[in-house]
Amino acid sequence: MVTVLIVHSALGLRPAITELAETVIALGHSAVAPDFFGGQTFGGGATGYEEALAHLKEHGQIAGQRVEEAYAALPGPVVTLGFSWGAGHAQRLAEREERIVGALLVGGGERYGGEWDDGGRWRGGTPLACHWMVEDPWLDTAAHAALVTEAASSGSDVSDYVYPGDGHLFMDAGLPEEYSREAAELFRARVEGFLSRFL
Repeated sequence: MVTVLIVHSALGLRPAITELAETVIALGHSAVAPDFFGGQTFGGGATGYEEALAHLKEHGQIAGQRVEEAYAALPGPVVTLGFSWGAGHAQRLAEREERIVGALLVGGGERYGGEWDDGGRWRGGTPLACHWMVEDPWLDTAAHAALVTEAASSGSDVSDYVYPGDGHLFMDAGLPEEYSREAAELFRARVEGFLSRFL
């Protein structure tokens, strides 16, 4: 079994995230879903994301430090599971920390080159599963493809799951403009399959 560190999106610790943690626990693993925003959550839609981005601009650095602290407090082995903003943090932890044995990235996971290259590289042998909708307006598909190619080339087991639709957080039933019941059910089944290798 592993400890799964769930890193929420820029919309905060919404009920869908805590429900997912309960699902992971029911599968026989440990799961933690910390609140990195101190109780602040946001709705979807243009207004919700605008408010969330404004919050990140002011508090993003502190929230990122909280992610690091949450990981440091966990026993290994660890799997990171991140959503959007959280996917970036889950990715960087998995690239750097040897106690992390796998990562799931939802609506995120990208590798930029040039002046935007943060120096991170995928650790060979670390399984990676990405989940995103084909018309997700928030995902840079070229940068995402670069990460997937890099991870596969490193010798890691990589699954890149692409779902039909344009939702960003498609597994969150509280976001009706983005939610897809079919995709959410398939996502949960694939999370279970990914984690089964660690039982």
